[in-house]
Amino acid sequence: TIGSRFPYKDRFPMNCASGVVYKAQCEKCGSSATYIGKTINTLHERFLGANGHLNPATRNSALLEHLGTDVSPECEFKLDSIKILDMCSNALRLRFAESIHLKHSQQTLNTQERSIPLRVV
Repeated sequence: TIGSRFPYKDRFPMNCASGVVYKAQCEKCGSSATYIGKTINTLHERFLGANGHLNPATRNSALLEHLGTDVSPECEFKLDSIKILDMCSNALRLRFAESIHLKHSQQTLNTQERSIPLRVV
């Protein structure tokens, strides 16, 4: 078949990924300035869109707050450096996945402890 002659698929650009739980780290501060979040939209929209983390018009962005309060001009969050921790097409499952990652990962910029309550029976 034609598929057997072309075993490699084109890679999907990471900034087009949607339905993900992600981890963003400041390029200068590293793990001491980490944020874990989720988006059902694309990462590009979540970070640079109208209400995105890095859009200067956005209010209450932990990432912009870090960039604004840090005295070092070397602090930045790069879209290419974001790590995808989980993928899910269902919004409720995405909230559970984010809550699990928030509970078990080190992050310093998040203001919330979870996206949805985790009840263990």
